[in-house]
Amino acid sequence: MLHSALDAKKYYFLLICSTILSGCVFWAGSPHDNFVEILNSKIGKNIDEIPYFQLPDKENIIDSKVLPNGNIENKYKYYKTCIYFYEIDPKTRIIVGARFEGKDTDCYVNP
Repeated sequence: MLHSALDAKKYYFLLICSTILSGCVFWAGSPHDNFVEILNSKIGKNIDEIPYFQLPDKENIIDSKVLPNGNIENKYKYYKTCIYFYEIDPKTRIIVGARFEGKDTDCYVNP
């Protein structure tokens, strides 16, 4: 039972905060969705200017080849069955495409 206007304000404040926080949790994607979002967020960026702690991880490159269109495709090992690829324009070093192979349970980043 509320005893004063101050208690009512605290109650409503807590109610609003919990509603907002639960909304954030509700809208948060799965760890796999997070992986895909991070992977695709690098499209349009220069591969040489991405910080070392973000995908793509230069230490995990396992192959690089020239595609029929002249672009370079780098292949990276992530976790267990997860392998991801970035297609790079060799003239500008801009990432123009991204994809992955592997189980959704292995291609994940916890939000």
